[in-house]
Amino acid sequence: MQAAMEGDSVFPISLDIRSDEFVAMHLFKLGELVVSDVRSSWFGLKKEEVEIDSYDRVIQIIQFQEKEWFEERKRSKHYPGVEASGLHLRLFKTVPKLDLETIYPNTSPMMRVIDKVKIIAPLLGGFVTLGLKFGPLLVGADTGDTSLSVIAGLCTALGTYVLKTYMSYQKTKEKYQTQVSKDLYFKGQANNTAVLNLLVDLAEEQEVKEALLAYTFILVESDKKYNRKTLDSRIEQWLTETFGYQIDFEIADALSKLQQMKLIREEADGLLSVPPTAEALTILDEQWDGIFNY
Repeated sequence: MQAAMEGDSVFPISLDIRSDEFVAMHLFKLGELVVSDVRSSWFGLKKEEVEIDSYDRVIQIIQFQEKEWFEERKRSKHYPGVEASGLHLRLFKTVPKLDLETIYPNTSPMMRVIDKVKIIAPLLGGFVTLGLKFGPLLVGADTGDTSLSVIAGLCTALGTYVLKTYMSYQKTKEKYQTQVSKDLYFKGQANNTAVLNLLVDLAEEQEVKEALLAYTFILVESDKKYNRKTLDSRIEQWLTETFGYQIDFEIADALSKLQQMKLIREEADGLLSVPPTAEALTILDEQWDGIFNY
């Protein structure tokens, strides 16, 4: 989260999270990926494809302060309402690493440094130019009226330019607020109970994958005569070669599931073996039929 706040945002606008409004605020990532997008530069004259490091899925857990907290700090306008009470779980997909703040419901748009420079620089430059050019005229009695009229015209022109720049920023801010709202809508996948259901599904899926990996390697590479230690090392090696991640495979957990389903044998010397696929399917079918007795 700190990297997202300090890094260069994918969106050309800065968002400030009022983090003190939370009692609890946690983020959990599920996988990473790189997505491609087309960005405009040089005032829209040039388009280039950029790669954006993103999180595949992000689970967000937040809990807001009570209403009294907002009232005590004179922030009643930021109070999210009664419907925001309690703990909230949300699931988002494909969230850029440097734009995690876009998934928070209580952000405030802020001017980036470049936006402030665009507004302040012309103003300062204009006043310096006016001072250098027309400062001497202000002390001349004969040309004073003319000087003041010229300066008034220049100030008007300068003010118009600054106002135009500021209005342009306001339009940019509105545009990207709309983009952030759209992202929240399309990136949000589940809320509260649905997130819990998804987590349970993912956990069950992980359990099945562990058992299936152990069964498959013992069956397909039966000539290797695996024991617990060598099987654990072989599966971890395969996971690293296939997915590029160092993973601590829970071999004891995987073998325990296979033993419960009577799909593995462990000899006295520690060697592991499993029944052929056809026999394994018969065993699973019998266990499935025996779950409910009528």
